[in-house]
Amino acid sequence: MVTVFVLKLLAGITLMWLLMPRKDVTDGFFRIQMLVVLGLSVLAALTVDPSLFVHASSAVADGNERIRQCVTSFRTGWIVSAVIAYVGHIVWKLSRRGPGRVAIVVLGVLSLGMLAARAWMMESKAIWGVQLAADLASSAVLGATLTGMLLGHWYLTTPTMSIQPLNWFAKALLASGLLRMIVSSLLLLRGGWPAEDLTHSLWLGVRLAGGIFVPIAAAVMVMRILKYRNTQSATGVLFAALILVFMAEMSAALLESDLGRPV
Repeated sequence: MVTVFVLKLLAGITLMWLLMPRKDVTDGFFRIQMLVVLGLSVLAALTVDPSLFVHASSAVADGNERIRQCVTSFRTGWIVSAVIAYVGHIVWKLSRRGPGRVAIVVLGVLSLGMLAARAWMMESKAIWGVQLAADLASSAVLGATLTGMLLGHWYLTTPTMSIQPLNWFAKALLASGLLRMIVSSLLLLRGGWPAEDLTHSLWLGVRLAGGIFVPIAAAVMVMRILKYRNTQSATGVLFAALILVFMAEMSAALLESDLGRPV
């Protein structure tokens, strides 16, 4: 379950790197971001196991050769990701934006490719496209919230930096929350209410509130706050939202493991 969460988080962070207006952000921010990805990649490589591809409700055994190969492939991918992130940290530290952009693109392609590969390889009641759409929506919410919050903190060290990148993250968070709402609504309409007991109902409530309504509300609040150029208050809102989003995505991972399909 931890590895599923880290996989989505890495995909979301690198997706935001690829889409964000990087020219207005100082090199030091990406230097720190590379270290974040380095640490998450090492964590994923150390914790990956068959549960990344097999739900608790699946009859596939842990000893399945295909599953073992998937685990090995993903562990190798995360080791490569850690090495690239370390090199990226060095080049951004040296203010080499050209090689730094290459590192961002490579990490983005690798992380998003692994997200798609996991949706294809795993044993799920949902078809590949639906699984990928759900995972991508979760990744976008996680990436927009975490990277936006860290960018907000970066204004403490570079207060003269343009406020436009943080505005962009607020809009990206709003779009991600709306995408998550659309995907979850379609999943619920197609598969019905998935909760089988009180525990599942609580998890689903946390998933819907923290993963959909909180990001949308936080994005609107941040956009309003930034009209007054108050980056510290906007960062505080994003920090509070991040805690609830993390809780929501962990609840979603628990539900997916028990029910065999995304929510």
